[in-house]
Amino acid sequence: MILKTEEEMRAFGRELAGTLHVGDWVSIDGPLGAGKTVLCAGILQGLGFSGEVASPSYAIVHQYDPPEVSIAVAHADLYRLDGVADLEELGLADERSDRITLVEWAGRAGAEYTVPTLSIDIQPQPDGSRAVQMKTEENDATD
Repeated sequence: MILKTEEEMRAFGRELAGTLHVGDWVSIDGPLGAGKTVLCAGILQGLGFSGEVASPSYAIVHQYDPPEVSIAVAHADLYRLDGVADLEELGLADERSDRITLVEWAGRAGAEYTVPTLSIDIQPQPDGSRAVQMKTEENDATD
């Protein structure tokens, strides 16, 4: 799908939130400035969060818990990780059964780390829009 504005990306995230369940792992990839954090902000808004959503680039993981959201969420950004060993220390894959896990720069973890429930790739286009491709763990690609 093609999303033309930041608000369309947020709206897509809000809509997507209604399809997510406890235990889901959503990998979100794309270059710097693609809109990964904007998408996560929309998902969090769709789950009831009303505050400001910042990229967890330096903190690595931000936690959102009820009552500020309807389902607990871990929002991670793997951009600054040096490797899978750093990721293991975070324990993201170990604790996914009680929350939704949103992972920006998930490709840095490697395919062997965890199988995502949903993979989203965001690619900026020359006209400023974003091409968004989704793939479920059953490997059904959706544009």
